[in-house]
Amino acid sequence: MEAHVSRRSLAVLAAGAAVLLAAACGPGAILTAETPDQAVSAALQAVQTTPLQASLSGQLTLNTASLGGLPASIQSALGHIGSGGSATGQLEQASSSRRHITVSSGGSSLSVVEYDGHGYVSQDGGAYAELSGALPSSAGVSATNLTTAVAALSFQDQGPATVDGVSTERYSASITLSSLEKLAQDLGGSATGSTDLEPMLTMLAPYVTGSGSVDLWLGTRDGSLVKGTLTGSLSVDVGAAASALAGLLDPASGSASLPTGTLGVSLSLGFDVSDYGGAVTIAKPVATSTLPAGGGWSGMMGMGSGASL
Repeated sequence: MEAHVSRRSLAVLAAGAAVLLAAACGPGAILTAETPDQAVSAALQAVQTTPLQASLSGQLTLNTASLGGLPASIQSALGHIGSGGSATGQLEQASSSRRHITVSSGGSSLSVVEYDGHGYVSQDGGAYAELSGALPSSAGVSATNLTTAVAALSFQDQGPATVDGVSTERYSASITLSSLEKLAQDLGGSATGSTDLEPMLTMLAPYVTGSGSVDLWLGTRDGSLVKGTLTGSLSVDVGAAASALAGLLDPASGSASLPTGTLGVSLSLGFDVSDYGGAVTIAKPVATSTLPAGGGWSGMMGMGSGASL
């Protein structure tokens, strides 16, 4: 007797097999089907518009012990920053056009709200001032530029990890001067600032050494961004750079009054995402004054009075 199997039966069997396969692969299946760069690009693209909350942290350390002969203006600026400092913050994002970020550092706090193309700023819990002029209308980094940037860094899969009880996959990439130069070349001026980045990196290359790394933890259930860190350190030969610049501008000037020594910089940034995809509401601030866009930022966090970064 022949057995006749209908197309509907085959469809049911195929669906059942797919369910069993997904169960056998576990929650990480959504990421294993992608390359590291694809997984990272998708997560970074989604995080720009998805409602979420995130805690932020940062640390900057400067080593100026060997510097000498600096102009008074630079010496004063370094004196305000001191040896560096730390900052903490909180991000609330309702959409690509509504965000609220608060940052605290050195005894001061800053609150910035982006609301439908307008920006609002408040210092130390005071009244909000509206930034004059509309904010750029771009809804974040384009998918093309984001994919290009991720590919230039070449992320690697470091395996599974648990972050605050969440199953994740960790991806990491090394950051070097050459990888940044490649990034600038690949972007080719298509991203904001990339046109100026390449010549600046080429100019700094002989006088700067350093490296860094970026680590991202993506949830194995849906590929969403759970945590990220960026660390790096560099050393700038200020003396050599100043001497080369003086030689180009005024070969007869000599080196008696030029800066000397090396500037060391260490930076670490981190964020932890929570309530990804949850309900987030951003209230439109009531502004009592207007602040020129791009102006007055150096004093907003107390930098002019010697507060830490």
